Amino acid sequence: MSAQSRVPRWPVSASPSRRGDPGAVLIRQLVALELLAGATVAGGTGGLDRVVEDVVVSAGRIREEQPPPPRSLVIMDGSGLRSDTYQVDVALRTAHEAGASALLLCTPSAPVALATVRLSNKLQLPLVVMRDADALDLADGLRRVVRAPFLVRSDLLLEVVGRLRRTAGSGDLKATLRALSESLGAPTALIGAEGTLVAGEPVAAPEDTHDLLDVRMAAIDGDHVRLAQPISLAPGERPTFWLVCRLQSPTAAWQAVATDVLDVASWLVAVRLVADRLQRERDARFRLGVLNSVTASQDRPEPVLLEQLGVLGWQVDGWCTAVSLQASGDVDPLRVLTLTEELERQLQAVGLRGPLVERPDGWTMWTVQRAEPPPASYRDTVTALRSAVETFVGSVTRMRVHVGVGRPYDGLAGLRTSLSEAKGAATIAQAAGGQVAVQHIDDMGIRRILLGWYASDTFAEFAHTLLEPLLRVDHDGELMQTLECYLDRESSATLAAGDLGVHRNTVLNRIDRLRALLTVDLDDPDERLAVQLACRVVKLKADGAHTP
Repeated sequence: MSAQSRVPRWPVSASPSRRGDPGAVLIRQLVALELLAGATVAGGTGGLDRVVEDVVVSAGRIREEQPPPPRSLVIMDGSGLRSDTYQVDVALRTAHEAGASALLLCTPSAPVALATVRLSNKLQLPLVVMRDADALDLADGLRRVVRAPFLVRSDLLLEVVGRLRRTAGSGDLKATLRALSESLGAPTALIGAEGTLVAGEPVAAPEDTHDLLDVRMAAIDGDHVRLAQPISLAPGERPTFWLVCRLQSPTAAWQAVATDVLDVASWLVAVRLVADRLQRERDARFRLGVLNSVTASQDRPEPVLLEQLGVLGWQVDGWCTAVSLQASGDVDPLRVLTLTEELERQLQAVGLRGPLVERPDGWTMWTVQRAEPPPASYRDTVTALRSAVETFVGSVTRMRVHVGVGRPYDGLAGLRTSLSEAKGAATIAQAAGGQVAVQHIDDMGIRRILLGWYASDTFAEFAHTLLEPLLRVDHDGELMQTLECYLDRESSATLAAGDLGVHRNTVLNRIDRLRALLTVDLDDPDERLAVQLACRVVKLKADGAHTP
């Protein structure tokens, strides 16, 4: 039976990809080629959908000590078979055991025996017979077809490298991602550590940033596959960016090609991101240095400070209201730097505009007004800050932000005073706890007395000494959290249990354990107040220790 009557004829390049991805090459596709016109599938038709990845030639017989590669088409020269085709049976068994895909018998000098056909059917290993053909010529032609996926892969990688080279001079990430999107025929984007779009086309980003792993990954999303390539900007540093593309119904071969393309492109993207980070870090250090000079300035500022303020475009001519944003939780200087643009965007959305300076543990900003603001206007500022910061914290993960606001004062000397007040108010806001808190200096009232204790190294040492028996055994922070909540709720086990989400008896059991650990009387008002203040100071110092 001829190949034309036995196997449907379709092009080997058929693929759902818009790029003409050949996908996996099957035996049935090979025998449908014009190159094998006149070939006969003698047996093993149940294995016609086997994948072929290589083509090898056997001079006369296949040696068991040198088996063919897996997923290979074995071409066997049958001109020396004479009347006995037992060698074909041996070749079939050896090819089957090696994981080969098919056996092609060229120019057999004797007909294939019925037993051989039955063996081929039993093993479901296609046996293709081609008369009057040269084994080497066939191997050369078929190898070109089988290698087509790899040729597509190589061509695309060369194309991408060429496109990226042409965008290298501009330093434009958008041009780089546009080149990737055009080469892959799929939207491609650069995603930041918070899961936000940094550059490129919108793609279906992971709903949870925990899905952004430190290794390359592929996630199925309906009939799409999302590929993500992590990018680290320093040796040993966790990835802070991911190259992500969204392929529509890709074959396995096309997905592998796209994965390699993202891997190659990630190096160029990383170089550009490193250059951008160095520039931003240099600018941030300069801004922080100028801010420190402002806080340390005298009534008559140095000319160099005035020059630096002019270079940065910072206005201090007017009524300056300072704001200190204290970050805690999962915070480091790099994360503060990368989140500055998002925070600035949220502040401007509520009408707060002014210099925003990165500190290792948060940000400092101030606004300037030409005329002295009305005394009650600070409440509008507090409301706007709370709205902006709550939106900001809601868009990031594992971060708390506590905000302090100073009074408005005139000029550079006034800004220095407002900065000091804002810092103190931020300390009080942080001591109050919660994920977001905003404290204005005029709303502190009696709490202003606490500021001296919170900022005192002597009281901090006393607090750690007082709570040391608790801290030594409370590895998960459960007892400390219970103690804080119990004292804040005026020693009500019922209210504390509601806040902690546990049973009242659980709180009582923990308090009994705390009484045994601590050398204080929690029923005594003075000692109870000392413990409550000590808890807040220890928490403040802990947040500061976690914030480089």
